[in-house]
Amino acid sequence: MTYRVRMSAEVREWLSTLLTQDPEKGRVIGEAVAVLFECGAETGPPLVIPLQSALRTQNPGSALDYCYRRVLQLLQQVRRDVADLATARKRRELQISRTGHEQDALVARRRYEELVREEERAALQSQRLQAKVDMFRVRKEAVKANYTAAQARREIDEALAAGGEPGVSERAVDDMTAAQAAINELLQVADDLQQELSDDAANEGSSELRLESADLRLLFAAESPDIAVLLVVGMGQDWGAWYDEALSLAQAELEREGDDFTDYDLATFLSEYFPGEETEVRAGAFRLIELNRAQEIGP
Repeated sequence: MTYRVRMSAEVREWLSTLLTQDPEKGRVIGEAVAVLFECGAETGPPLVIPLQSALRTQNPGSALDYCYRRVLQLLQQVRRDVADLATARKRRELQISRTGHEQDALVARRRYEELVREEERAALQSQRLQAKVDMFRVRKEAVKANYTAAQARREIDEALAAGGEPGVSERAVDDMTAAQAAINELLQVADDLQQELSDDAANEGSSELRLESADLRLLFAAESPDIAVLLVVGMGQDWGAWYDEALSLAQAELEREGDDFTDYDLATFLSEYFPGEETEVRAGAFRLIELNRAQEIGP
């Protein structure tokens, strides 16, 4: 399945500027974006990586925050489902009160009783999931604090070692190992919770277009099975620190999505950014697709 692509004003301006300043690099990035048009959600690693996976290696603390935002979004959908059942039940109550025919009233009453049971089950499920999400939030903050402290101790030891003092202490190594293990365990909890909240959770959320040869990261969200929204781009960054700001920017872009976004299909994208080079860019995209399938994309 192919994608249509929706680009924020920031990404459009960035790409236009890059094509002016460094046409060769802009062309390579255009080929990578063209892969999204051609392959859509079927594009996989190493060119496209789920954001949650990227964060685990680059910024574990941000990975936990991202997971928490995801489970909150999914929990909101569970609450909406409960509200929809309540609305359906009230409508059925009204129908029963207006039904004069005995047989029709009996059928309506049976459906009403089914809706009551469904609503009760859904409400209990929502409460149970809310408790799990609250517990995850508390654990998340504690684990992040421990990880930050362990990281600081290791950095102090490394700084002392650089000045001629003894190297990283065994305690610092053990603390860092334990902190990382705690993060990994909690990330697994988050995965399980997301799956419990939504059977489709693994296919939702944001991803990252990563092109190592251009030192590029481009965050995008699959708004629907056939639309990708390009949100935030970075090149040549300290990636661990970059994600903190990029995630906030991406969330803000999604919340205000509207007139600042432009929709493209592959033809309009190529004609706007690569006029006269459409055939060459598409050929480059197909080369990337083959390399990606062979897992051979790299620096």
